[in-house]
Amino acid sequence: MKKLWGMLYMAVTKIAIVEASIRILNRAGIEGLSMRAIAKELNIKAASLYNHIQSRQELFGEISEYMVIHSAMPPACDSPYDFLVKTSQSYRAMLKTVRDSVAIFVNSIPGTPRRVEIIRGLSKKLLEFGVEPENLMTISNMLNNYTLSFTADELRYKNTPPEVLDTVSEMLERGSKPIKDGAVDFDAQFLYGLEVLFTGVKKLASG
Repeated sequence: MKKLWGMLYMAVTKIAIVEASIRILNRAGIEGLSMRAIAKELNIKAASLYNHIQSRQELFGEISEYMVIHSAMPPACDSPYDFLVKTSQSYRAMLKTVRDSVAIFVNSIPGTPRRVEIIRGLSKKLLEFGVEPENLMTISNMLNNYTLSFTADELRYKNTPPEVLDTVSEMLERGSKPIKDGAVDFDAQFLYGLEVLFTGVKKLASG
């Protein structure tokens, strides 16, 4: 039996743990994600997982890194604005592929290789766009937080029952016309928000 558990341990990898975690997220959400649930998914002992993942935050970081690595990023382009917009759009599209991924990214430290690489690329383009070095962290955080919060609101809207949207619509005094899925062009609204953000950045940068 001891030999069997040793063989199972050798078969388990960090990638297998992350992929099992994503399956659980898509099935049960972040509330259903635990070491016990992952161990059950992989048919191993929960204690074995700690040989690969030391904490919940580390797990979130590995899930985030996996998602970034396996998501299509826009090709390089000369225009800083186009690069920033297309990268933000790709980020939003990636977040929508895994349930509760917004919470995963919010609660993880972007210190893994691919995420650091992307942050460096974004920082370079923000500087080319006109952001002052002393304001780079603030603008980077604004862009990241805008994408995260927009995606969270979009998914919340799409997962809200129509009758609840009707009630909210009436409370907001928008008349009796219900707000239904499809009534909002989220792609256009996301782009509009980016335009507002970058217009403000450009105006401040130009003095």
